[in-house]
Amino acid sequence: MSAWLAAAYACLALGLAWSLTGGVRWVRRVPFIVAAPVLGLALWLDRPNAAGWPSSDGPPAHAALVSAVVREPDPATADRGRIYLWLDVGSGEPRAYSVPYSRPAHEQVQRALAKLARRQRVEVVSSTRGPRGGGKGHGLQFAVERLPRLPVKATAVSDGR
Repeated sequence: MSAWLAAAYACLALGLAWSLTGGVRWVRRVPFIVAAPVLGLALWLDRPNAAGWPSSDGPPAHAALVSAVVREPDPATADRGRIYLWLDVGSGEPRAYSVPYSRPAHEQVQRALAKLARRQRVEVVSSTRGPRGGGKGHGLQFAVERLPRLPVKATAVSDGR
């Protein structure tokens, strides 16, 4: 929860408590008592998305792909489809992002998932940070990150004891 949202809830609670317990006439209390639940509901509906839902921001310029899910368009329900990406942005936990569906992006994601299945690290490069939509593949490119191969570990030989 952001600091401003916590402060807004605190001010709302203190103001409502003052209006209910203060020595002011009821005529002055009624507007605040009526407005407090409306403001509380507005603050609740406008709260940041902290429940693990995809970010409303576009994907970062560079990140590593952890996983992806493609929801194809469904003309029967007028659903335009979405592509959900879980990206390692280097800050500990992976972050979920949602981009509009396009056939080229769908094909890129499928190829990237196949590389992940072969245990290859896939880097996601976002070439556009502006408004989403339009554009081939929505400005996302997937590339296999070339990691150095480690030498084979020598195994200890047992002397039969």
